This record gives sequence, C-alpha cells and structure tokens, in this order.
Amino acid sequence: MRKKQIALMVAAIVAASSLSTVSAATWQAGDWELGLGGNVNTFYTVTQCDSGDLGANGGTMAGLACADLDTGTVADGNTHSVSNGLLPASLNFSAKTKQNGYDLSGNVNVYYGMASQDTNGLAGDALDFSTVDARQVYLTFGNDKMGTVKAGRDFGLFGFDPIINDMSLIGNGATFASAGPGHTTLGGLGYGYVYTDRLAQINWTAPKKGGVEATVGVFNPLDGVESNGSSTRDGGQPGIHGKVSYDWDKGNGVKGRVSASALSQKVQLANGDKPSINGADIFAKVDINNTSLAGSYYQGKGMDTLGLGGIIFPGFDSTTGEAEKSKGYMAQASYKMGNTKLGLNLSQSKQTNLTKVKNDKVTVGVYHNLTDSLTLIGEASSQKSNLDGVGTDKTGSVAVGAMLSF
Repeated sequence: MRKKQIALMVAAIVAASSLSTVSAATWQAGDWELGLGGNVNTFYTVTQCDSGDLGANGGTMAGLACADLDTGTVADGNTHSVSNGLLPASLNFSAKTKQNGYDLSGNVNVYYGMASQDTNGLAGDALDFSTVDARQVYLTFGNDKMGTVKAGRDFGLFGFDPIINDMSLIGNGATFASAGPGHTTLGGLGYGYVYTDRLAQINWTAPKKGGVEATVGVFNPLDGVESNGSSTRDGGQPGIHGKVSYDWDKGNGVKGRVSASALSQKVQLANGDKPSINGADIFAKVDINNTSLAGSYYQGKGMDTLGLGGIIFPGFDSTTGEAEKSKGYMAQASYKMGNTKLGLNLSQSKQTNLTKVKNDKVTVGVYHNLTDSLTLIGEASSQKSNLDGVGTDKTGSVAVGAMLSF
C-alpha cells in the first residue's frame, strides 16, 4: 500500500513535466497576432525490473521505475510500454499585441497523455481515456522601460534551467511506473535537479541589460510532507522566488548562459512550528561550435531530491520539526554531427539528514533531425538508488521514439 501511495504522489508531480514550445504558425486578427504550436511524441520503452536488483524493495527513485500502480507492487522482469517521454504532447495557443505603449500577451497551453488512465489516474484498461490538462495559463504586460509582469499559472524559477536544458527533455531519461505508464517519464527529476513545478504566480522581470536579466515574484505556496505522512499547512506567507541570469554570444560559434535561482516559503507543522523550505541552484552552459557543455548544482532544505516538501521522503520530522537536507548536480556533454546529436548526461542527488539516500543516473542518447520538425530519438539510461540502512535499487531502460514539433 505504501508503495502505491508513494507512486501516486510522484505521478501527481511528474504529470506536469512539460514545457511550452514556440508557436510555429502565426496569423493576424485585427491588432492581435495569434500563434499556435505544440508537439506530439511517442516512445517504445523497455525497462529492466529484476527483483534481484531491487535490494531496497523498490521504495526509491530507481525502484519507482518498476512500480506497478494498479497493484501497488513492483514489477519483476522486463516491462514494455508505448507512451510519452518526459514531455506530454501539447497544443499551445498565444495571443499578443501592443496597446498604449505596452506589449500584451496571453498564453493557454494544454497537454495530453498518450497512455490510457482510469478515473483514479492509474494505468488504464480498454476504452479508458488519456489525460488532458491546461497547465500553463498566464498573461504578460510590459515594455522596454518597465520590464515585464507575468500573472497566472506557469513554471517556477527554481530548477527551471536544468530541466529545460536536459537533453532528455525531448526524450525519456529515467522511466517511471513502466508497468503501467502515466503521463510522463522522470527525465532527470529526482536525480540531478528538483521539479520546477507549475505554480500560480505574479512576477516581474527587469529590462535586460548587457545580457543580464533578473526576475522576482510571489508564488502560491505548496504543501510539504512530514515524516508521519501528513501534509504541512500554509505557513502564512507566499512563496518568494528569484532568479538572475547572464547570456552572451561572441558571434564566433561561442555562446553561453549562467544563472542562479532561489526560493523560500514557510510551512506550518502539526506541532505548531513554522519552518521554511529553502532552495538555491546554479546553472551554466557553454556552446562551442558543435559541442555543448552544461552543468548545474542545487541545495535544498525542507525538500527531498524530487521536489518541495518531501514527495518521496519527508521534508520535516513530525516530532522535532527538523528539516531534510538535499543536494544534487547534473553534468552533460553533447556533440552535433550534421543532423545528428550525441549526448551523455550524468546526474546525482542526495538526502543527507532525515532519510539518507543517494540517487545516480547515467543517460546516453542519439537525436537525429530527420526534418526540421521531426526528431528520431534513442536513449539508454541506468539508475541506482542507495537507501542507507535498507539497500540498493538498480534499474535501466532503452527507449526509441519520435518527437514532432510544430
């Protein structure tokens, strides 16, 4: 039962691992420029689930690759699935115009799952339906002098650059619940970075100067999880997120980006304590002609290795109020040869205080642009989680598929 509860909580988080695409088609409607774009992706994935390699009984990040959501158990033997990768399919609508000296825009992005799911969000049977969800709905307004205000539901700032630059964004990375696939895979979530999530927010981005850009905002706070399994309560303040970045392009095939982001929000525990969930990360990427190098590092307090508040393992001790501590890194290298890109991604995350666990992932990938819009993809990943005092879970997967962006 506990494995099923854990798996369902993770499903609720990773079901949102989708990022907007640039609209490919635009047209004029009076003073408005309307845009429509999206993607369709599908992968055939084989995941190795050998009970002899699940020394922690599947109750870890690596073990969740083999979770069977229908039975609440762990699969034994290879599982086969046809489903989405890290991104769901999407249909993204935008509208923008300029009025009274202000640039205005509205965005509504809807995401679709490939695999059928039943009414409880579990793997579906015959005649069941896939999921549909409007995950990004926001407006923006501003100009070159005042910067830009964003209001609505969109991705957070903390952890955004690592996931948007992960080569598995258009692929699979680490699988999740392969015996009955859900909306998405994990990619590198829980291994090298935490999930940025989609949050109701109001933020302001200052005008970009000399390649430097800064954003700060208030975000609807999220519940954490205590060690007794109960959710924390609202701590009486919004979440505060901030980010600063610097982009450069030397014009000779060398360009790059560095960024740093942070978040803080209070939660209230059952014992009356009001601790804070805090996190900070740093990201860097350099492109040198056909070679791309990227890396990130984060530290968190009151959060686990996947996201805020302790989705897999608790963020706070229910008795003492002591916070979990987590940290992780991602290192990635890729090389383009004509229309084909080869990539290697190494990532690791740790929890070091309440529940000591280390998650490691290695992914190798081949991404071939058959056309400007269609990419054929092959990835192989290996995951390992060591849960202190319990054991080690090991899993791996091979995935082949295609991504069509329009």
